[in-house]
Amino acid sequence: MNLTSARIQIVGGETLAGAALAAEARRRRLAATVLTAAETGGWANAAAIEKAIGAARPDVVFVAAGESGGIALNRAHPARLLESNLRVALNVLGAAAKLRVPRLVYLASSCCYPRDAAQPLRIESLLTGPFEPTNAAYSAAKLAGLLHCEAVRQEHGLDFFAAIPATLYGPEDHFDPDHAHVASGLMVRLHEAKEKSLPTVAVWGTGRPRRDFLFSRDLADALFFLAEKYDAARGPINVGPDADLSIAEVAETAREVVGYEGRLEFDASKPDGAPLKRLDAAPLRALGWTPQTDFAAGLRETYEAFGKLKR
Repeated sequence: MNLTSARIQIVGGETLAGAALAAEARRRRLAATVLTAAETGGWANAAAIEKAIGAARPDVVFVAAGESGGIALNRAHPARLLESNLRVALNVLGAAAKLRVPRLVYLASSCCYPRDAAQPLRIESLLTGPFEPTNAAYSAAKLAGLLHCEAVRQEHGLDFFAAIPATLYGPEDHFDPDHAHVASGLMVRLHEAKEKSLPTVAVWGTGRPRRDFLFSRDLADALFFLAEKYDAARGPINVGPDADLSIAEVAETAREVVGYEGRLEFDASKPDGAPLKRLDAAPLRALGWTPQTDFAAGLRETYEAFGKLKR
């Protein structure tokens, strides 16, 4: 599929990934419409979703919708996160299948993998063990979306597939402490500490867990690449950088970017989450795609965007 001549619909324009997709579509001058949670009753209004997709008549739909957040939000509101993402899996994918959208890319989550799966995480490990307990409800809902893509392709013959991204960060983040992704959330708290001249900043956990981090613009580029070139019959595919950082390394990089001169204090009484999550991105590399953004450079661009919001 050639996206330059395709009708594109981005579902979930209010999320970091959705906003990055919309921004990249504008940069490429692609014909794209955006659908948000506010227009659909938080994805609960199936009729509104079907009407919006039907009106857009898309050749390809990117589904980046559903509420997400860090460990604290997952512990406080597991039912809310599960319900939000199940509504997306059922109502958005269901409407797209009913309207016979020819191609759909669903953004799943690395949380879909079992907590104790072998590293790096390979597609073959899905459904082989229990989830990380701190986000099990959210993980189950995201996995439902991934499986819905498989079921639609099997039953209806449509090119629906899931892409599983690494931990995201980027300038399209809302910088909301409850919903911010790991790197952005740390950066916001460091900025506030700098503004208030606080001597220390607490960081949840030991700092030892490791994650692979993907810049939002690289994610958007990868998803457009896959929409054009990927054979959906191959099933889900990982989108990652083939490198990982400890939370301590992320926090230190964020401290340097922000210019905070105080100390980082790791609170080991708070949960770490999974000790390691690193996606096996070899299948994507074999197709010819690699990320372009260094973590520190991407974090600087993210901080610049945050600074513009604060002004």
